[in-house]
Amino acid sequence: MTGHCTVYEAIDQVPPGVWEAACGATPSCFTDRDFLRAVEGGLPADARVYHAIVADDAGRPAAGASLCLLPIDVLLLAGPLARRAAGWCRRVFPRFGRLRLMCCGLPVSAGQSQVGFAAGADRGRAVGRLDALLRALARRERAGAIVFKEFDAADVAVMDVLRARGYIRADSPPMYDLTRPFPDFEAYCAALRSHYRSEVRRSQRKFEQAGCRVAHLRDPAEIVRAYTPAVHRLYEAVVAKSDVKFELLPATFFHQLAGRLSGRVSLTTVSRGGRIVAFTWGLACGPEYHILFCGIDYDENPAADLYFNVMYHQLDLAFRSGARAVRFGQTADAFKTRVGCTGSRRYFYARGAGPLLGWVIRRAAGVLGPPRFPLKERDVFKDPAADGKARRRSGRETD
Repeated sequence: MTGHCTVYEAIDQVPPGVWEAACGATPSCFTDRDFLRAVEGGLPADARVYHAIVADDAGRPAAGASLCLLPIDVLLLAGPLARRAAGWCRRVFPRFGRLRLMCCGLPVSAGQSQVGFAAGADRGRAVGRLDALLRALARRERAGAIVFKEFDAADVAVMDVLRARGYIRADSPPMYDLTRPFPDFEAYCAALRSHYRSEVRRSQRKFEQAGCRVAHLRDPAEIVRAYTPAVHRLYEAVVAKSDVKFELLPATFFHQLAGRLSGRVSLTTVSRGGRIVAFTWGLACGPEYHILFCGIDYDENPAADLYFNVMYHQLDLAFRSGARAVRFGQTADAFKTRVGCTGSRRYFYARGAGPLLGWVIRRAAGVLGPPRFPLKERDVFKDPAADGKARRRSGRETD
C-alpha cells in the first residue's frame, strides 16, 4: 500500500521465509505463524487482521507486524475514574467513545508486542514507515484512531519516534513475571518464607476440602471437548470483572489455539461436582511459559479459593515444563506480587486518524492512559544463605 510496505490479509499469503526474515532478530511465540493462524481463525466479532512487511531502501525485509481493525469502546482502555466521569456523556450520546480502531497489534491481550524486526534493520525508520501504512489503512477503513500496543521499557527507545509523529504515549496495565525457576511447585513452596508458605498451604487445604479435582489437558481433541460454551462463559465472567476490557475472544479462538499449537498449549481445569469451575490456558515457548487466559465460577470461588489454586497448579505445570521464566500477564497485581512476581510497565501509543479526534486524544492523554505503576516487589523467598546456615545449625545438612 506504500512504497516500502506490503499488506497481506492472511499470514499464509506472506511469501515463505519473508515473515521469518522480517521478524528474525526479535523472535516471539506471538509472531509465530501458527499463533497468527489461530488468531485469524477465531477473531472477535467485526474484527479484521492484516500482516505487514516493511522493507528497507534496498527492498529487504526490515520489520513485520500484525495489525487489526477493531470496533472498540475507548473508555474501556481508560481508568475507572475516567469511565465514571464519562458516564453522563453516555446518557446523552450513547455512542460516545465508541469507534473503529486501527491497531498495530492483535485483539489478543497478553502484554505482547506484534512488531518484529530483521537483523541489522534501522528500527526507527521501519516504525516510521509502519506508521505511514497504518494512517493509509485508517483512511481506507474509516477508522477514528490509530494505536500501537504493547511495549516494554526496552522498546520505548525505538517506539518513541512515534511521539514526533503526533502520537501520545500512555500506560497499559503492568506485566508480571516470575523469573526464578523451580523443578516443581513443592520446591517453590519450600523456598517461600514461612508466612507466604502458610498462606499457600491454607488455600490448598480449602481447595481439597471443597472436593476439587485438577486435570492438565494437552491433546487438542480432548481440550476442544472440554472447552464447551458453558466453560467459555467462565472466561467471559472474568473479562466482565476486569478493569480494562480490550477484547472479548470467542470460543473458536481457543479451539484454534489448541489445534494450531498442539504440544505447546495446555488447558488446566478444576472440576467440582463433575463440572468445570475454573481453568487457565498455558503456552510453552522455549525458556518462557505464558499463563494466558483464565475462567472462574465466582459463585464457587469463595468455597475453594479457585483463582489461587488454579494458578498454583498452572505454576506447577510451568515449572515441570522446564520454564526459566513464567509470564503471568497483566491485572490481578496483588496476587501476582504475593507469588513472587516482578512487575514492569507497558505502554501504548495513540493518535487520532483525523485532526479533531487527534486533538481530543492529546488533551485526554492523562485520562485515557493514566500512569500505571507495578506494585512493589515483595520479599517472598527465603535468603538461601541464611537458610543454609539454619539447616547446618540444626544438624540436618551434611557434607
